[in-house]
Amino acid sequence: MVPSLLGFLTIAIAATSVLGHAVVKVPTPRGAGSYYTQRCGKTYAEYMEKDRAGPIEDGVAKAGADLKCNAFLCRGYQYEDNSATEYKPGQVIDFKVDLIAGHRPGYANVSIVDLANNKIIGSPLRSWDSYPNATATTPRSDINFNVTIPRNLGTVCSTGGKCAIQWYWYATRNQQTYESCVDFYVKS
Repeated sequence: MVPSLLGFLTIAIAATSVLGHAVVKVPTPRGAGSYYTQRCGKTYAEYMEKDRAGPIEDGVAKAGADLKCNAFLCRGYQYEDNSATEYKPGQVIDFKVDLIAGHRPGYANVSIVDLANNKIIGSPLRSWDSYPNATATTPRSDINFNVTIPRNLGTVCSTGGKCAIQWYWYATRNQQTYESCVDFYVKS
């Protein structure tokens, strides 16, 4: 009996270690709250919170018709559960991504998103044609990097809840999407 119990525990531990894939750790990304559960639906919210670094597609499939939000905009997390950080034009923001399982091939970018229209503002602040990059420099420039807040945002992002910096990774082989958003506003 003991060997089969050990085998079961080994499988259980291995299964939980591959659930997660990637999530931004710094700066603090949007997280869950009551608005998230209310707007996205309980099934989606509970499933996604079991693995905050997991692919969005898994939660969408689990929720089915119960999904009530755009899961592909900031992973469905709602601004009302979070707060925005003030950044200045030209300010450099450090990012750290917790890369748990690197599915290749894929591509990634970091962009400023107009949240009302779900559109990227300008060009990506960073992009990778091949992500993750196991040959990246040390420290790895694909998981430890920085972005600069553009100087030409005008008033588009002048109030919290209008814009977010979105880290986006799409693993093409297994067709999985990973996102983290950082809410911000710019005061000139």
